Amino acid sequence: MTPLKVVSIGGFGHSVFVFDDMLGMEEAELIGLAPAFTGEDISFFTSHELCQDVAIYHDYSSMLKELKPDVAIISTRLDVIPEVVIAAAKAGCHIIAEKPLALDLDTLEEVERAVQEADIKLVAMLSMRSEPEFVAAKSVYDRGVIGEAVLVNGRKSYKYGTRPEWVGEKDKYGGTIPWVGIHALDFTNFVTGLDYTRVAAMSGNYAHPDRPACDDNCTLVLELSNGGHATVSVDLFRPEAASTHGDDWIRVVGTKGIIEARGSDRTCTVLVDGKEPESVSLQEKSKIFREFLHAVAGDKSIYVPQAESFMLTRACLLAQRSAEDGSFVQIPPSA
Repeated sequence: MTPLKVVSIGGFGHSVFVFDDMLGMEEAELIGLAPAFTGEDISFFTSHELCQDVAIYHDYSSMLKELKPDVAIISTRLDVIPEVVIAAAKAGCHIIAEKPLALDLDTLEEVERAVQEADIKLVAMLSMRSEPEFVAAKSVYDRGVIGEAVLVNGRKSYKYGTRPEWVGEKDKYGGTIPWVGIHALDFTNFVTGLDYTRVAAMSGNYAHPDRPACDDNCTLVLELSNGGHATVSVDLFRPEAASTHGDDWIRVVGTKGIIEARGSDRTCTVLVDGKEPESVSLQEKSKIFREFLHAVAGDKSIYVPQAESFMLTRACLLAQRSAEDGSFVQIPPSA
């Protein structure tokens, strides 16, 4: 079998997660890298083990035309993502894209239309789906151990660290809910299988005036598609001395019991009436981007969360709107 030809476009974000999944993979080969816009620094990605001896282009359009890749990995400044996704789709590439897929709803529709017209597969970099504690929580929930979810609490807490200057600009960053909060909406959807029907959100920048568009605290209240409810909190105040960059947590309250999963200490616990709390054993981390490449190569047994990638982006953009105008926003059902 001829390996899939893969290229990487952009210099910001989580492409390294995809590169890690591709290491040692015979079914796909990284053959080219390029910036997504003039002057973009891609050195962080080119230093990865997978990227040694890979052709470097100064213009991604030329790279797409010359190499004719099967798959494009797109991870760049957030406002640039949509135009590159559309270009790659028109070039016939399947796509692994940084999230959010767009910073406004009209552009998201353009991206979705381009993907549909090109008849290609796309997945956003929703990396929480690979984490063992959330995979374990999903397995427990799918077996019906805690019944049906009636309330879900999710948390994303990150270190502020060093953030690029452009995250302070609304037109380039969009907001912390679509950039960070999307992970909590994703792992809630992943574990329970439930979509969202309404959202109310609040956000603010409390302590980082040098990056005014980068909200450092956000709260969301969501209605779930089964009539239950969810809350999500996002903050950029995790202490720098903490052992992990993120403190990710989900609590699913079901009709028969409760699941709690924590990313910071890699645990998943189940509480059911009449039983002692039970720790769920965890498997190795999933290689979801390797699985996507196998799906592109023709493995029909692998599920690609393409619809979820668009649904979650749409829900977060509507949540961002809610935070900005103080409204309770309806979330239309997925197509």
